[in-house]
Amino acid sequence: MDIRIEYCVQWDYKPKALSLRRTLESEFGIVAELKPGDRGAFEIFVNDNLIFSKLQLGRFPDDPPNVGWVEIIKLIKEM
Repeated sequence: MDIRIEYCVQWDYKPKALSLRRTLESEFGIVAELKPGDRGAFEIFVNDNLIFSKLQLGRFPDDPPNVGWVEIIKLIKEM
């Protein structure tokens, strides 16, 4: 399973990307690829399929009352 997290460098989203990467590594033993991006991006891909898009939704996956890292992990497990 390939997981890629594209994060916006300009808005300093790298700490959020690293946090998710650590969570995914501890849960799956898979190290997600981090890809610097722009435009306010925080996009999560599994096997090149987009499963979360901050650009489309206008929020992070862990912003209340929305899904959090746990829900993202559940989505990944289902793939």
